[in-house]
Amino acid sequence: MSKKRILIVEDEADIMSMISLRLKSRGYEVYGAETGLVGLKSIVELQPDLVLLDLMLPELGGLDLLRQIRSNKKYTRIPILIISALGEESDVVVGLELGADDYLSKPFNMSVLVARVNALLRRAKVDTNEINVSDSQNDKGLKSIVLGNLRIDTESYQVFISDKQIILTGTEYRLLVALLNAKGRVLTRNQLIDAAIGNDAIVVDRTIDVHLTSLRNKLGKMREIIETVRGVGYRISQEV
Repeated sequence: MSKKRILIVEDEADIMSMISLRLKSRGYEVYGAETGLVGLKSIVELQPDLVLLDLMLPELGGLDLLRQIRSNKKYTRIPILIISALGEESDVVVGLELGADDYLSKPFNMSVLVARVNALLRRAKVDTNEINVSDSQNDKGLKSIVLGNLRIDTESYQVFISDKQIILTGTEYRLLVALLNAKGRVLTRNQLIDAAIGNDAIVVDRTIDVHLTSLRNKLGKMREIIETVRGVGYRISQEV
């Protein structure tokens, strides 16, 4: 099995070196980029399995780089973990809203960083054997799950509404699949974190809420299929 490739976009050499050494010791293939523009070029050339992204970068800021990554459907499923000295909740929310999968504030414990990396990589490949809502075969022979005008090709990880593809991040996709698999049962935030990010991830209180807000926005007119159960969690409406 080939090693997972991790790209670190970080302009502080000592932090880059520290993270790189730890991840290499865990068996990962690690690459570095010291500016946002080099990071963007590296993503195109390497197509890494995961990106660690600082926000305060020269040439092209981390948030702008994140926007560019998530605007390209070729890279929208790459897990992105922000590592930043900007640790206010508002900073975290902005990063998550733009498509980051997780956020780790500096200074951080290296063991926590490795745990988050492991969790994101484990969740990057969805176990399609668990997907069982309204299974059918589409005209291309791919297995699908269908709810109203919403259709997911579970072999290509593509999501369509009225046959128009919508681009989801990996975390958004896993949240949607988890809710569909629950078939109307309420899932708590902790259950959704386990399903979409990993049960050893450490996340801020609003992480799942932010991801679900982004998912709802992308669902457009079908946003109402995701119901909030106040004080408990979320579920998929069966009235479609």
